[in-house]
Amino acid sequence: MSVQNDTFILSKRGWLLSGVIGALFLFFMMTGLHLFEFITGALLLAVLIIFRNPERNTTATEAEGIISSVDGVVLSVEETLIDNQKMIKVTIMNSLWDVSMLRAPFDGVVEGFKIRHGASLPLYNPMADTLNEKAVISFRSLKGDEIFIEHLSEQSCFPIGIELEKSQKLKEGSRYGFLAKGRSILYLPETTRVSVNAGITVRAGESVIGYMNAA
Repeated sequence: MSVQNDTFILSKRGWLLSGVIGALFLFFMMTGLHLFEFITGALLLAVLIIFRNPERNTTATEAEGIISSVDGVVLSVEETLIDNQKMIKVTIMNSLWDVSMLRAPFDGVVEGFKIRHGASLPLYNPMADTLNEKAVISFRSLKGDEIFIEHLSEQSCFPIGIELEKSQKLKEGSRYGFLAKGRSILYLPETTRVSVNAGITVRAGESVIGYMNAA
């Protein structure tokens, strides 16, 4: 399955689950088991919300713009050191009810990625960073600027889904994965002019996080 071509209103990842729950809902409705009908109906609605897959229109017109890869709320914007290199760290938290599809931050190439399968502890647990399921992806822009994105899953029965290949070219806003609930961190070059603050709500594929080579 190619996530980039997953353009249906309901993500392909949710087809089987929603079909099974939908069949159970119809069965309980026809047999008059109202309690189970209510439970499966609520589950079906939740699955349809979690796996919804709307189209998004990129708002950035500048070539140096960095678009958010995830829906959610910006928790913090701060400087950090990665391998003795100063970078800007933008942390975004997405809830179970945000759109779960992950999107490319700009036109560019996948430099590499790795996925660690693991637990799904709450993020306030000190072991979450070590044990939780995590994906780390490196993107390089057409002008050679590199950013890193870390996705960490939290308390979700749905695993992180990353559909990428090394050296794969991506268009800005194209889908590359799935994160039902968790924390995403964008590590941006020091020269990035960040255009968001803590508390701001962002939308994947639309909201501009910052501009490279503009600080």
